[in-house]
Amino acid sequence: MPVEKFSISLPEELVADVDELAELDGLTRSAIIREATVGYVAKRKHASFEAARRTRVDAAIEGFRQISDEWGPDERTAADLLREIRDQAAAEDE
Repeated sequence: MPVEKFSISLPEELVADVDELAELDGLTRSAIIREATVGYVAKRKHASFEAARRTRVDAAIEGFRQISDEWGPDERTAADLLREIRDQAAAEDE
C-alpha cells in the first residue's frame, strides 16, 4: 500500500504519551498514530452509517404507521401472514 508522509503538530504532553505507548507496545510513533487514525476513521464511518440506517428504519416505521392508519388494525399474527404468503406463492407456482 502506498504511504503518504506529512507533518502534524501535537502538544508535547500528547507526544510524550504517544512515545510511552509506542515503547510499551514495541511500535513506532507512526504506528501508534496510524492505529489511532484508523480507529477514529472507522468510528466516524460507523457513526455515519448508523445515522443513515436509523433514518431508513425511522422512515420504514413511519410508512408502516401510515399503512396501519389507512388499513386499520390487522389481527393476524406474523406466522399467519407468512403462511398466507407461502400459500399464495405455492398457488402461483401451480
